[in-house]
Amino acid sequence: MKFSLYISIIAMLLVSCSSMNKVVLLDQDLDKDSQITTANYPKHKLQEGDILHVKIIGVQEESFNIFNIENNANNSQTTSANLFLNGFTMDSQGNIEIPILGKIYLKNLTVEEAKEKIQTRADDFLVNSTVIVKHINFEITILGEVNRAGTYTVYKDNITILEALGLSGDLSDYANRKKIKLIRDNNIIYVDLTKIETLYSQNFVLKSDDVIYVEPMRNVRMRSSNAQIYISAISSIALVANIVFGILNSN
Repeated sequence: MKFSLYISIIAMLLVSCSSMNKVVLLDQDLDKDSQITTANYPKHKLQEGDILHVKIIGVQEESFNIFNIENNANNSQTTSANLFLNGFTMDSQGNIEIPILGKIYLKNLTVEEAKEKIQTRADDFLVNSTVIVKHINFEITILGEVNRAGTYTVYKDNITILEALGLSGDLSDYANRKKIKLIRDNNIIYVDLTKIETLYSQNFVLKSDDVIYVEPMRNVRMRSSNAQIYISAISSIALVANIVFGILNSN
């Protein structure tokens, strides 16, 4: 019986340890010779199809309402749908068109730079105006070995890979953390989430329309629902083998 007990314990350890040592993030220390500095994370540059929410405000509200589509539409509340429908979409030439202000070329500018350019144009028409600009269709898609795959809208200027995985309910136990696929501009970039160096990578911060695909580990073949079945089978085989060995030894 001791032999079968030992086999069962070893089988359980093999199943658990083989996966647990691969599910820890940022577990590899920096190399002694590594020279790591904080990356200057790139900011999103506005491109065709980007949608901006632009609001121009000032002391005399009535004078500024003609610049703000959502006020003219008499929306009782601000929702994502309203922002989308009333936003300004960048056309194929890189322009957005704002009432009164006309077309403004914003391609390849950051949101901050776009705000400054719109503010300069607004100052030609208004006194003491304040321009607010938001990028409202910043979306990322997360697929594969995560708990909640899907497309997520980001309501901030940028988002890291770890924050994005948090939105998706974290990686599953079967995710290959060493080979995360980041699909950007029809290119595939591989990201290793077990290395601390990843925190300083230019790819740690995501861009709009990035797709993250998390592959399963190649050596993982058992899901939790099947693990107990395999362990029971191994234990049963060990028990039978122990009985047979006992009979043979008695003869």
